[in-house]
Amino acid sequence: MATTSTVREFSLDYCLLDRLRFSGIEQENLSDLVSIVASLKNKYGIAPFTASANGQPVPNGIIARYVIDSIALHKIMNVLLDTPRLLSVTIFPRGIPKTGQFELHIALGG
Repeated sequence: MATTSTVREFSLDYCLLDRLRFSGIEQENLSDLVSIVASLKNKYGIAPFTASANGQPVPNGIIARYVIDSIALHKIMNVLLDTPRLLSVTIFPRGIPKTGQFELHIALGG
């Protein structure tokens, strides 16, 4: 007798809102910032591997971190300049074994 199990897959915006709901960011501001990160995934296919609250002493933004290859980096840089509420973009090379990959930090908020 075979049993069927259903696996529920949650959207990125649901997961980010759940992760950051106790971060201290106002709910309206948080939902706006999460929708920007989710739109980058929906439009361009890049999903963050982590996101965290940003701001001292009271958080008012988020930092999303991505690992992308050099081809996607070239394409995404033109898009990021038109992103609303963009504070900063930081790019780090991954190093010698992964010379074609970069870590991208996008700070949103403000």
